[in-house]
Amino acid sequence: MAPKEARATTKSLRRHKEEDPWGQADVALERTLIKVRRGERFVSLFNSGPSPKGVGDAGALQLAQAEAAAGLFGKDAISQMQRVKHSRAPPPAPGNMADFAMPEVSVFVEGWGPPPNGKLDTPLGICDFVDHLDKFPVTRIGRICDFTASGQRFQAERGKGKGKDGKGKGKGNFQQVLQPGKDEEGFVTVDNRAIPGKSAGRGKSGGKSKGKGKGLQVNYQEGILGQKQKPFFQANQPQGKGGKGGKKGGAMRRGQPSYKEWSVQTRPEWTLMRELMLTSLSKLQIDSKAVKHEDVMWCGKLHTYSKSFDRLTTKAEKPMRRFEDLNFFNVTASDDPLLPELLQADPEVSVIATDHVLACLVAATRSVYSWDIIVSKVSNKLIFDKRDGGALDFLSVNETAQDPPNADDKDSMNGPLKLGQEASCINQNFSQMVLDPEEEAVDMEHPNPFEDEDEGSVASGAYRYRKITLPGNSKGATDFEQNPVSLIVRTEVNCKMPGATDSYMSVKALNEYDPKPNYNWRLHLESQRGACLATELKNNAFKLGRWTAQALLAGCDTMKVGYVSRQHPKDPWSHAVLGTQTYATDGFAEQIGLTRNNMYAVIRNVVDLVMSWEDGKYLLLKDPTKSMLRIHEIPWDTFAEEDDDEDDGEAEDDQELDEDGNAVPQRPA
Repeated sequence: MAPKEARATTKSLRRHKEEDPWGQADVALERTLIKVRRGERFVSLFNSGPSPKGVGDAGALQLAQAEAAAGLFGKDAISQMQRVKHSRAPPPAPGNMADFAMPEVSVFVEGWGPPPNGKLDTPLGICDFVDHLDKFPVTRIGRICDFTASGQRFQAERGKGKGKDGKGKGKGNFQQVLQPGKDEEGFVTVDNRAIPGKSAGRGKSGGKSKGKGKGLQVNYQEGILGQKQKPFFQANQPQGKGGKGGKKGGAMRRGQPSYKEWSVQTRPEWTLMRELMLTSLSKLQIDSKAVKHEDVMWCGKLHTYSKSFDRLTTKAEKPMRRFEDLNFFNVTASDDPLLPELLQADPEVSVIATDHVLACLVAATRSVYSWDIIVSKVSNKLIFDKRDGGALDFLSVNETAQDPPNADDKDSMNGPLKLGQEASCINQNFSQMVLDPEEEAVDMEHPNPFEDEDEGSVASGAYRYRKITLPGNSKGATDFEQNPVSLIVRTEVNCKMPGATDSYMSVKALNEYDPKPNYNWRLHLESQRGACLATELKNNAFKLGRWTAQALLAGCDTMKVGYVSRQHPKDPWSHAVLGTQTYATDGFAEQIGLTRNNMYAVIRNVVDLVMSWEDGKYLLLKDPTKSMLRIHEIPWDTFAEEDDDEDDGEAEDDQELDEDGNAVPQRPA
């Protein structure tokens, strides 16, 4: 150090010693000088970042004093930095946000939000923003953050890749991701569910016509075992590319709706009266011992069951015959020529119905598909009807299975509708096939009410009209609930047991349409018949529940269940009977969990519910998506237009035709 610099340093130390008698400034100044000489002070100030105190005015002033003492700066620099120190505001504390002026807040005590005439200092007030709300995109309003756009941007950037010349393998485009493709422009998703069409095979009804044409089921024979009909579901759905097991094709098939369509399309003018949870119906109980049964009349003829079918095996199967020359009827209660007369003749009777309708109502807790029942109340009388050609006219197949038939199956013959027609046709043929031709039929006291000589022969079977009296509930809210109620039900008896005069039998058939390697009747029916029945109870719970309830209502002591399979899985027109099994009706009902106490309680509960309402027409509609029964009040003329259209069609068919095939005009009277 030069002599002049040493003298300046000595003067500076003397001055600091006078101002700081304790010597703290001297020690700090000496340390600073040592660092200045070594060149470390500039590094610690400017390269290592701010210290906890920061590189502020105090540190700079201390450095300037040390440098001036060393002769590096003059005294003018020190005085100038002191003036800057006193003129500046104190630096903000590290880590705090920048200071900003709070805007004036308008207080509105009387209500929520800003005052109506409040003035805000912000450039755009809340009222101005609301006024210009229509100028902003709707999708941007009310969204805190948009995660979808960032995800799409990530996918687009990821697809670009980093290949040669900036072109990767992927061809992702952010605009293509956000905007719909050109192929989809102009298309809108519409409701393509199939609307239940008008059924065929219905005709005029009345006392003289004996229900002619109503419930005629000969179309089963023509449609299933005869010519092939058009597919119920049109091929207007998008199909995935690829083969049978293609990835895209499988995804498209999984996206298709299953067969859970409404049996009736509801209308806005219909009034929803009640929603019944079907699980609550299974808890109802009534004393079945107090229920009284009385035969009103027997109609038709009854054949004897052939024991040869009990000896059938899978190795000695029997081809199923087709009875195309016979007419099968399933006439609803209001079109029956006898039920309305019996309702008017007996003042004690309040309800008329058929076993098909009541059995469906009893087994409703087991159903999955949608079906409907029409209940008409007139002068405290109830009539339970079904729609001809509706869901109750068909039997379901594997309705309650874990893998039910899919409506979009490429083979239309394995669709739910076609399988239902096939099962109904099989049951018709099987009921006539098991009769013993050598035994003479027993004629009932009344002929078949639906027989018409012009329409050909009718299928063998007896109609048993029974009067069933259900006991009342002493704790009921109304007099009707407390008093007994009588019903007249038309039931069906297929045949009678051999060697017995009063032992009646109900004959039904289960059908197999797609044998699997692990479940094939031809391989497992003989050795594992119990397992086969257990599987059918799981897959067809609703159908077996209907059959059991029908047998109980008809008073049949025995149920004969046949096992029918296709001769070839791809041929729904030819079948073979593999075997039969006999069950006691009460034992089989107990096996499937159906009791008489619950059966009669469900019927009584629905009757009491509708009786509590005013006269009108009500629709009991099963919800296909949940276990619920919806009851709607509908106008009287609902479903009447179908009858008018079909009556017009019959009138056209009855007109005389000339040689050219034109209708001959009627002569004036």
